[in-house]
Amino acid sequence: MKILIVDDEIFARKTLERLLSGYDDVEIIEAEDCYDAYTMYQEFHPDVVITDILMKGGIGGEWLIEKILGTDKNARIIVCSGRPRTELLKFKLMGAKQCIQKPVKYQELWDAINEIM
Repeated sequence: MKILIVDDEIFARKTLERLLSGYDDVEIIEAEDCYDAYTMYQEFHPDVVITDILMKGGIGGEWLIEKILGTDKNARIIVCSGRPRTELLKFKLMGAKQCIQKPVKYQELWDAINEIM
């Protein structure tokens, strides 16, 4: 399974990578901004995208969700953010398959991935 992790903070990306590395069939692709992430999505066609919402540079996960779903209605996107759960509902309405809060818990992450796969 190919997973694209999108977060401007390297610590957050590496934490997710570490949580996902326990499985042999997982290939991790990382992007630190949404522009690179969108290019990588088109190039690598990951099975799952895990994206933060607020990122430096003004272009965040909301833009990425719209761009990806604009070209691939079946994209499996998980929002991973420190924003309150009530705000995360907006992203499910936009088309994200799951929303989880930071700090990410191992079981919650894998439950979200397994549910959308």
